[in-house]
Amino acid sequence: MLDALADYRALLAEDGVWVAVSDLDGVLRVFDTTPWAALDEQLGLPQGSAFRAVLRDPLLEDVTRGRATHEAWRESILSTLRDQGVPAARARRAIGTWADDRGRLDTDVLDLLQDAQREGIEVFVLTNGTDRVREELEELCAHEDPAVPTPRRFGDLLDPHGEWVLNTAELGEAKPDPAAFALAHARIERVLGRAVPRCSVAFLDDSASHTEGAEEFGWRAVRLRRA
Repeated sequence: MLDALADYRALLAEDGVWVAVSDLDGVLRVFDTTPWAALDEQLGLPQGSAFRAVLRDPLLEDVTRGRATHEAWRESILSTLRDQGVPAARARRAIGTWADDRGRLDTDVLDLLQDAQREGIEVFVLTNGTDRVREELEELCAHEDPAVPTPRRFGDLLDPHGEWVLNTAELGEAKPDPAAFALAHARIERVLGRAVPRCSVAFLDDSASHTEGAEEFGWRAVRLRRA
């Protein structure tokens, strides 16, 4: 991971790079993976069942494109779990446990982006998100650890409700579709009020397909590997 951040920092320092775009989940915001096993136990299902029910739900593609809501996604997950024999009340409790997890900020990534911002780089977040992303970020900001110095907080980097948060559920297309990068780029140009060459955008994401899609669009990309 540190090698990838060093590569991204070097990319941001190159001439002609004006804009930093970071993925949110898995990059700037991270989640503890151990609760998945606890959810399986809570549901009384084999290992991996909760993960598959949530993140492989067929409605998720529509949710990240703004064609379905987070609430509808939860109901679809509930239906899947009910079909596997989980009582409704138990399934709803487990879904609530998962949905209430806001994750935490990765301060190494946050520091890098804030350093870039201080050097005059425009910073955006591009996430395959849902209609709850801004609400979740606001809650994350409100509950940030008070022991963390104030310059190392998300709210000091980006306004959760501002235009520098590029949410695919609002854009209407999701990574790695070329249309998602085109819509995000157009939004960046509108926010900055000027034309932005594609090669001047440096993108950080933990998905190979997303970084490949970004490079095919013309952005420059670094993949963050955590393992």
